[in-house]
Amino acid sequence: MNGQSFNDELYKRASYLMWKERWAEAGRLLKPECTDEKRDWRACWNLGWCYFKMRNLESARKFLIRATKFSPTNAASKWALGIVYLDLEQFGKAEKILTESLRIKESHSTRIALDLAYLAQGKVTEAENAHLAGIRMRPKRSEGYESYAAFLSDVGRDDKAQKMQRKARQFKKLN
Repeated sequence: MNGQSFNDELYKRASYLMWKERWAEAGRLLKPECTDEKRDWRACWNLGWCYFKMRNLESARKFLIRATKFSPTNAASKWALGIVYLDLEQFGKAEKILTESLRIKESHSTRIALDLAYLAQGKVTEAENAHLAGIRMRPKRSEGYESYAAFLSDVGRDDKAQKMQRKARQFKKLN
């Protein structure tokens, strides 16, 4: 069996265990693949996510940093690392890595995480601008308006929040 076939089989088994939320078992399969010699970003991402789900945030951070090192243009690795930094309350680091993730690939979930990093630092204007940028990029998607409405409600701008909710409902009907 060649290396790629082995990796494919390993990932199928690990993915199944993760789907079943058997994080520790999946982690045991993935850990030998996440070495500097193998440089397997996918194994490191999945291992980091297993640790995150087990609430071992320092190990999650370690392996997600390794995943971003092995694949610096992978937006998903940076997003996951940003989520870990949010949970560690390292909001400046979360902001930086989530911004990098968005530069690589537009993602609604990354925008929401970035919004949380901004708000945790008291950067309300930056948070609002992140929502507006997402809406500009995908103006016919309801999720951007829904998130923006939640943000507006959180900052006490209920009239505008209701307007955005109506807009979100309009686009939901279209899609």
